[in-house]
Amino acid sequence: MILLTALAAASVVAASDASQPSSSDPRVERSLDDEIVVTGRHEAPYRAEVVQVGAFRNQSIMDTPASIAVITRSLLDDQGAKGLEDALRNTPGIVQNGTSPTTTANFMSRGVLMQARTNFRLNGALQIIALGPIPLEDKQRVELLKGVSALYYGISTPSGIVNVVSKRAGEKPVTSITMDGDSAGSVGGGFDIGRQFGSDKQFGIRINGYGSHVGEPIHGVDGERYVASGAFDWRATDRLTFKLDVEHYRRATDEPGGIALPAAVNGHITLPAIPDPNKRFAPLNTPFRTWVTNALGRVDYAISDNWSVRAEVGYARTRRQRAIANLSKINLASGATTISATYAPDQEYSNLYWRTELSGKVDTFGIHHELLFGYARNRQVQGDQHTQSYAAVAQNLYDPIDIPWESLKPTTNKALAGTVNVDTGLYGLDLAHVTDNILVIGGVRHVDYSTDSASANYAIRTWTPTGGLVVRPTKKTSLYVTYIEGLESGGIAPDGTTNAGEVLSPIRSRQLEVGARAEILGALLSVAWFRIDRGLSYTDPDTNTAVVNGSEINKGVEASLQGNLTKSLSVVLSGQYLTAIQQNTGNAKQDGKFIDSTPRWSGSAFAEFHPPILPALGLNAGVYYTGKRFTDVLDQGMLPGYATLSLGTSYRMPLAPAEAITFRINADNVTDKRYWSTGGTVLYVGLSRTVRASATIDF
Repeated sequence: MILLTALAAASVVAASDASQPSSSDPRVERSLDDEIVVTGRHEAPYRAEVVQVGAFRNQSIMDTPASIAVITRSLLDDQGAKGLEDALRNTPGIVQNGTSPTTTANFMSRGVLMQARTNFRLNGALQIIALGPIPLEDKQRVELLKGVSALYYGISTPSGIVNVVSKRAGEKPVTSITMDGDSAGSVGGGFDIGRQFGSDKQFGIRINGYGSHVGEPIHGVDGERYVASGAFDWRATDRLTFKLDVEHYRRATDEPGGIALPAAVNGHITLPAIPDPNKRFAPLNTPFRTWVTNALGRVDYAISDNWSVRAEVGYARTRRQRAIANLSKINLASGATTISATYAPDQEYSNLYWRTELSGKVDTFGIHHELLFGYARNRQVQGDQHTQSYAAVAQNLYDPIDIPWESLKPTTNKALAGTVNVDTGLYGLDLAHVTDNILVIGGVRHVDYSTDSASANYAIRTWTPTGGLVVRPTKKTSLYVTYIEGLESGGIAPDGTTNAGEVLSPIRSRQLEVGARAEILGALLSVAWFRIDRGLSYTDPDTNTAVVNGSEINKGVEASLQGNLTKSLSVVLSGQYLTAIQQNTGNAKQDGKFIDSTPRWSGSAFAEFHPPILPALGLNAGVYYTGKRFTDVLDQGMLPGYATLSLGTSYRMPLAPAEAITFRINADNVTDKRYWSTGGTVLYVGLSRTVRASATIDF
């Protein structure tokens, strides 16, 4: 998204700041090694100065007129993060919805669902397919750009863009080996090797590999996974550079089983007591398998000192075998219920991406312009699928029994025709520096979007404008206001609806955001107010049909503080207050109701402390809170709010002048809190207490 433009020259933080750790500190999140090299500053372990998501990657956050959360490698390591759900819990207003957290997580942000096929990016560019867990072992950071992002990314929901950034070779050689495991039975290991070489260090290679047996704190749920990736760089000349990123990962685990939302009785939904999180409801070995390959190539050429061109091409492919086994018609007194199961063995999705950009600088009448013109195209393909349904099987919510998957009896087969979505965009952006302290942003994108499927063929052509203003009262403060319009896919009708698999029509959204940032000691304080007006997609409670109808108004305030408060104390604090209201649905019972699965209050607090007398020792603690959420579009039931506690420690022990071993122990849900981790039409229980341990040797 273009509003993530940041102009590095305007916000360099003084390297002499005594509150910042040394650049040799292994916890420091260094600047990204991109075509723009930011120098002369040190970064706190949990605070990043630059972002790589949006039109001007590797630019200053202080000049970015949008809400952005950056989860650095240091923070991921200190928390023992393994997946996106671990990373995104550090940002306010992120909740999971509708799928098991042990297989793949669906996320909501600002009350809007993140579409798995449009809202996730690799290195700020390739639209990857998040229908399986995205590994973090080969990632340097995770970025979340909140809200509408249409100017740069085209079709996507106004929830936000999740960008995962690859590890790359830097000036310092990297050789590390990691071994880890957890109390649920997971055991794994991996390596990370990075080198620059050549007479002028013009070549760079970063190779990562990881594999493990996957254990879950749920009886009979386990599996395996692996990831292999490479990031390759070549600076052919001072003006010409090439980059290539390739990754392949696989995960094979079991579906634990969900609980279908009970039907309303006299306008009220009564939920069962939260069951034992260690129990499995699905049959034994209910399969969930994903195979993912992503490849992204890029070339940059500097035409002159003021003008350059960039070309990117990428391909993302995901193959999935997914079984669903949900409990329905539950007797709340006895727990007697039945399993409704389906299996789709041949889900295939792909995305072909390419982008070309021309950027340059022009001065007119004392105003310095940074211009960007681009063309981007994403071609999404969902292959034909077949779904096998099975006869209902008796089960018990409170005392589930072991049922072999092979014993289920097939009943019906359903064929789902594939779809092809093509999103083509032409865009232009002007960053006008009126003075050193005032930045005016103007841009527009022409959207050409089409969908071809057996059930619907349609096309839309429209314009989506963007405008913004950034004011820098001082070097350490900034104020901004932005207005953005966007277009999003209506999504695909979810499983369990009468039109499951149907592609819904596009939705337009409009966002107004006002925000401020300030540097406090070594931390960055961010505050924003936002208002999103978007078309509404939901499942009609009367017909159980997924529809696009009416609108929703999502308004809220969010704040975060991230970085170093002292040399020994690093913090990540965040919170959000949100109202998300439906209107103009044509259903008097629905108008004015809160968006389901969306908490009014949410927040998190994490701190890492290194005692001055023993700085190699790290002690950390985190609390993650999600408020009450309505269960459905008519607000007939309520999921209780909950908070979980995490604790951790680490110790870095030198082995030689250039070698060290780091030990880490992290415990999540320390109090063994029982809670519903997801909302939506299917509920899943949150994971019980889990303890993880790792040892990393750096050579």
